Amino acid sequence: MFKAGEEFARRTGHRFNIIIKSLPSDPSSGMTFEDLLPKLQKLGYRESQDQLKIDLSALQNRQEIGTSLVNGTTAYVALPKGLFESRKRSTLIKLHNMDITEEELKVLEKIARKAPPTMG
Repeated sequence: MFKAGEEFARRTGHRFNIIIKSLPSDPSSGMTFEDLLPKLQKLGYRESQDQLKIDLSALQNRQEIGTSLVNGTTAYVALPKGLFESRKRSTLIKLHNMDITEEELKVLEKIARKAPPTMG
């Protein structure tokens, strides 16, 4: 049987947040793919190695994570933009799940109108 919690864990934003929160921000202590996957799985990442490669690539394209070399191996690090976007995604998820008033919704709509249109 498919449970709502499982569906939530499969959402891209949630997966991205788990990845960002798992990565160090110091380039000298980046995490290799081999070290990252088991850590992510302990934190609720349910996807395959192939999906993790896709997610890492997407986060790199969005400039939310970067890479460095640690002992000659590619290592991943969280970038300031990734930490910010993770906070934003977490906040939006919380907002989606809470009861708000009409006035609060109007304030949120006003904030959203100020944002420039984005691709993606």
